[in-house]
Amino acid sequence: MFKSSLIVMIINMLSRILGLVREIVIAAFFGTSGYTDAYFASTRIANFFTTLLGEGSLGTAFIPIYDEIREEKSVERANDFVYNLTNLLISASFTISLFTALFSDFTLKYILRFKDPEMLGTASILLKIMAFYLVFISISGLISSLLNNYGKFYISTLVGVVFNLTIIFGAMITKNKLGIYGLGISFLLSGLFQVLIQLPSFFKILKRYKFAFNYKDEYVKKFLLLMVPTLIGIFGYQINELVDTAFAGSLKLGTISAINYASRLYLLPIGVFAISLSVVIFPNLSKAVVKKNNELFKATIERGMNLLVILIVPSSLGLIYYSKEIISLLFKRGKFTTESVIITSEILQVYAIGLIFFSTIHLLTRAHYANKDRKLPVISSLIAIGVNITLDFLLYKKYTHRGLTFATTFSAMINYIILLISLKTRYSDISLIKYMKFLIISLVYSILCIFIIEKFIHIDNANIEIITKLLTFIILYFSFLSIKYLKDKKQILDK
Repeated sequence: MFKSSLIVMIINMLSRILGLVREIVIAAFFGTSGYTDAYFASTRIANFFTTLLGEGSLGTAFIPIYDEIREEKSVERANDFVYNLTNLLISASFTISLFTALFSDFTLKYILRFKDPEMLGTASILLKIMAFYLVFISISGLISSLLNNYGKFYISTLVGVVFNLTIIFGAMITKNKLGIYGLGISFLLSGLFQVLIQLPSFFKILKRYKFAFNYKDEYVKKFLLLMVPTLIGIFGYQINELVDTAFAGSLKLGTISAINYASRLYLLPIGVFAISLSVVIFPNLSKAVVKKNNELFKATIERGMNLLVILIVPSSLGLIYYSKEIISLLFKRGKFTTESVIITSEILQVYAIGLIFFSTIHLLTRAHYANKDRKLPVISSLIAIGVNITLDFLLYKKYTHRGLTFATTFSAMINYIILLISLKTRYSDISLIKYMKFLIISLVYSILCIFIIEKFIHIDNANIEIITKLLTFIILYFSFLSIKYLKDKKQILDK
């Protein structure tokens, strides 16, 4: 299990790095402009439905039901469930895609509040192209869930790599002839390629495929009911993004793009550390709940939270202190100007402040899921949405992009606090004193590392300097940790 988890984390890290390369390529070719605002706004509409139907909730609802059918009925009956569900997803996703394409102008104008006619027209064409990405990613999400259930993690994890590579090469090939529309076409094709790379393994499991759909299938109904709470939680996160985009669309051109570039950076440690760690820990949490072993549950969640602090706090401080240098290193080329660097770095700093909240929410949510509690995470998410929308409205005119990102960060903190209090009072009396100890130690060591680096490392070439500083930061930080906890490694990395 640990070997598989490590390989999946490596592939996930590669995917995240390629995601940064993708943003670097887009930034170099198109900068922060009305065209990139149109593209990124269109991707958010597509990703909104993609996450609802294609990624986040399918696995948590599909796998338990599939295993139940296979155990209680037969493999053939379980496969019939796959056929029915796949055909349902294709029908639903195609219908949503069609309506999104037909009413793209309305969606962009009244939901995202686009004002510039040229920008609105460009975004509308892009959205018409990219809307049908939903069909492919819905199929891909279901196939990935099935492959994961059979232990074929590597293939399903590679879809992120395929997505990024398609857009990177697509942008390079089409930028001169198709411009920003080439990105939209590449986005659509990436969905097709994600399905194609998984199909051989998919048919090795099913052997054949049926196009018939039984609308009365009891397990399909059960699947839909099981998805509802998870969908609402995911819906809340997506609403936050859409609300930010709507208000950002009322600010100066390039704001949406700057938010997108900054979000890619703060999402990197979340994807590599928080999500990967949550996926590894979740089975242990579920096992502890089934066995009614409260001590095991407590120890597992504490280890997860403490390890997350150790990894996320230095990431947060590094992004805050070196935000301008990192943005310049990654994006400052072509049409990405000094002004673009300033705006994007200011957004990144505010996001990075809330990195511990964004990250820990993943773990806390799964701790509730392990206890078969899907209601509280939904309520918490809805409260956070309300806070975010209210603060967006109050702050966006006076504080512009800073106000929008602060609203998102503050709402994440509210979500984090609610989930943490719920976990401690209802399910496990976790030690917050120990948690704060790890938080303070990580904070002190991170600040000490930055102090040493700024005192001794000075290089004329700015890019070489920031690379050297970041590498030194990582080495120093983990050296300090190793020295302090050498005699008690289990306290940090208890397996």
